Amino acid sequence: MDLIIEKMATDAFGVSHYNGKTVLVRGSLPGERVECRITEDRSGYSVAETVGVITPSPMRRDAVCPYYESCGGCDFQIVGEKDSAELKKSVFVDNLRRIGKVESLPDDIPVYYGEFEGYRRRVRFHVDYPARKWGFLGRKSSEIIPIRNCPAISRRLNSLLEDGRILLDEARKAMFSNSLKRDTGHAEIRAFDGDDGLSLGKENVSIDIAGIRYTVNALVFFQSNSSVLPHLLSFVKENAIGDSIMDLYSGVGTFSALFENTGKRVYAVERDKLCLSLSKLNAPSALSFTADVALWGKKNGRHVDTVIVDPPRTGLSREALSEIISWKPERIIYVSCNSSTLSRDAALMADYKITKAAVFDFYPGTGHDESALVLDRK
Repeated sequence: MDLIIEKMATDAFGVSHYNGKTVLVRGSLPGERVECRITEDRSGYSVAETVGVITPSPMRRDAVCPYYESCGGCDFQIVGEKDSAELKKSVFVDNLRRIGKVESLPDDIPVYYGEFEGYRRRVRFHVDYPARKWGFLGRKSSEIIPIRNCPAISRRLNSLLEDGRILLDEARKAMFSNSLKRDTGHAEIRAFDGDDGLSLGKENVSIDIAGIRYTVNALVFFQSNSSVLPHLLSFVKENAIGDSIMDLYSGVGTFSALFENTGKRVYAVERDKLCLSLSKLNAPSALSFTADVALWGKKNGRHVDTVIVDPPRTGLSREALSEIISWKPERIIYVSCNSSTLSRDAALMADYKITKAAVFDFYPGTGHDESALVLDRK
């Protein structure tokens, strides 16, 4: 079928309508006329793949990676870095207005982005040891695509792909320790490129971001785009107010570390014990707690000046959100990797008004977006 793409939606889908039904079209851009085929037909909407572009957008470009059509790592290389960031901003704003029912947004919503080439410092390799095969999983597939050079990852990570011996050795260890992925039978090798070397597991490495030395490893989450991360850190630090700060879903202390030696009292709450052990290295003066946010809040909730939340893609649970609101913080800084759930949660904060917002394109070449809101108590 031929469709005109109206706008972008979460995860880099183009939005169109056919016979009164919403169609989400992968591989399309706003303003384009595309030929597509339906891949999923659900009660409320359909999902389609672009099979041909009849009228291309001026933003459209050829993918920079030769593996783009087969590899599942990137799904949005059809635009450059600036256009990618601006399109993700349009999705962010649309979600806040449509899902969050937000009528008033800040006039200035900055967008931060960087170069695609070599931006990723954290990655998961997949290895089939018996077949001596390594690379990344295919698009919507558990098949390993044997890639030897990925333009998105750092030079040191690419050296693992080029040679393969270290990945095969790690896969052999995984096989004998019975830690292969059950669904595929493959070894999943996580790697992080630190300033002082590679981590392929629990080995700690360090990385300097905006003058802060973080200790991390390959088994924990830490933002992989070191050129965009300083902008997010500045946004959080500059907008935190008061002397008491709650850092929820604190991870390895990425935000807690911003307030070392400032005299502020920081409470860091993180369920993952490995993350929290690193958080104690990165933000030693913070009061750290290993707990589920909602359960911890019921027992230990207290008034603080600023609450920082950075939840998973599913957003805040109703219980966690209710606890946070009950503390009546003067300000909430909500960092999100899914503007749909961010918008859903913002709609439930009736006592708060959005005063600042920003978009951070941590993952150029993909449909993933990162954003942040500052919400002040009315």
